[in-house]
Amino acid sequence: MYHSSERQKESAEINASLWALKECIRARATNSSRIPYRNSNLTRILRESFERQNARLCVIACVAPNATDTEHTMETLKTVATICGFEDQIKEAKAHVVTPPTLPRKKAAIPVKDWDHDQVVKFLERKKMNHKVKLSNKKYDGKALMKMSLPQMRAQLFVEKDKDLAVKLFNILRKENDRVSKLERSERANLANERKGRV
Repeated sequence: MYHSSERQKESAEINASLWALKECIRARATNSSRIPYRNSNLTRILRESFERQNARLCVIACVAPNATDTEHTMETLKTVATICGFEDQIKEAKAHVVTPPTLPRKKAAIPVKDWDHDQVVKFLERKKMNHKVKLSNKKYDGKALMKMSLPQMRAQLFVEKDKDLAVKLFNILRKENDRVSKLERSERANLANERKGRV
């Protein structure tokens, strides 16, 4: 950020005052016979606090809890520690992030359109429809079935072109597809919440 000459002069004066304050506090802490309070207007104002034996001096630092302000907070703490003569006690350590254990995730359900021929056959076996549907041709995978309209399904997959069975197959495939879509949305929402919790 650009600073004007006046702003730079002001910063230099503040730094000089802080340095003079640090020297006075150190002199007071070590019971020095000479306290250099004349080095700055700030320390001249505080002269009585440095000379009186029963005077107490308190340094208050304002820090921010936000992670984005960590650098400024550390600099503030270092400055206060330097003023009080404890700079050797300030140490920076690597942040230790504790990641909560995650439970093993269940295997995600596969959308109907991604089924191969064998998965279609197994699904129909579970629904007890494998003997009623013609699936000898390997081209009938999940993608092919989901593309079929109800009349196409009735004409191509049933020997007697049974309308009721065609409607049943059509509906259970779409119901299964909706179930998997709902699970995927829920899984994405859970992952998003976990990421927010780690931030």
